[in-house]
Parts: sequence; structure tokens; C-alpha cells
Amino acid sequence: MAICIHPWAGGSTILPRLLDDVFSEIDDAFNELAHIERPHRCHRRKAEKKALSGQLEKVTDDGSKLAISLDVSKFKPDELKVNLDGRTLTIEGKQEVTEGHNYTSRTFLRQWTLPENVDVEHIRSSLTENGQLAVEVPKFKAAVTSISIPIQKAIHQ
Repeated sequence: MAICIHPWAGGSTILPRLLDDVFSEIDDAFNELAHIERPHRCHRRKAEKKALSGQLEKVTDDGSKLAISLDVSKFKPDELKVNLDGRTLTIEGKQEVTEGHNYTSRTFLRQWTLPENVDVEHIRSSLTENGQLAVEVPKFKAAVTSISIPIQKAIHQ
């Protein structure tokens, strides 16, 4: 676009007002496009977060073991990691897919602090065919000891 200042326009504010109007219309058009696209992207991200959120995980304690079940059906087994650091259990998934010019990345990280009454030496995990990752940690068996405690006579001083 070429701008030409004519001698008859000297001191006039027509040109700046004209440019303001043009750029204002362009800004309005871009803002409308952004509003059209934004809800779609936002909705998609919320749906993906919900799919990977805690609503698809289940933690149960049946008295003999602590069990964690997590839906990881979007991930391949080699894209998953289950680690135990001290009493902190971490389940992590990372997936990267490149198809032509499209790149998709999907990740999640879940952590739990295991209670003192579980046997972390015997923790195990398994993955079902339908994508359910199960982690089970057995609890220590309570030692049932029964002893008789004799009653002694208190000495008064």
C-alpha cells in the first residue's frame, strides 16, 4: 500500500484518522478469528486433560494390599515407566508422534507416597490388553502376639 501526502492535506487530520480506521478494522477481524478458533482449541485440550486425568485412576485398600489402577490405553508399553524412590511411587507416560508435518506429544505423571505399612520389596505392576496399568503393593502381615501381662503390686512410699 502506498501512502501519498497531498499538499491539500497539510495540517489536516484526515490521513491519521483514515489509517486508524483501517488498522482498527484489521485488529477487529483478527480478534474475531481468534475468538472463533479459541473455544475449539480450549475444548480439545480440556477433553485431552480429562482423558488423562485422575478420573481414570483408582486407588483401593482392601486390608491386605494397596492397589492402583490407571487407564493408560493411549500409550504403548515402552512409553510407560513405573518407578519407586523410597516410598514415592511414580507412574509416567510420554508419547511423541510425528506424521508428516504434524507433531503430537502426550505426557502424564502421577505420584503417590506409599504408607509405612506396605511391603515395597514385593511391589508389582502389570498391563492388561485393554490398557489398564495395575500396581499392587502387599501390606505387612500384622504380627499377632498374645502375651499375658502380670499385675504387680504397687509400692506406696
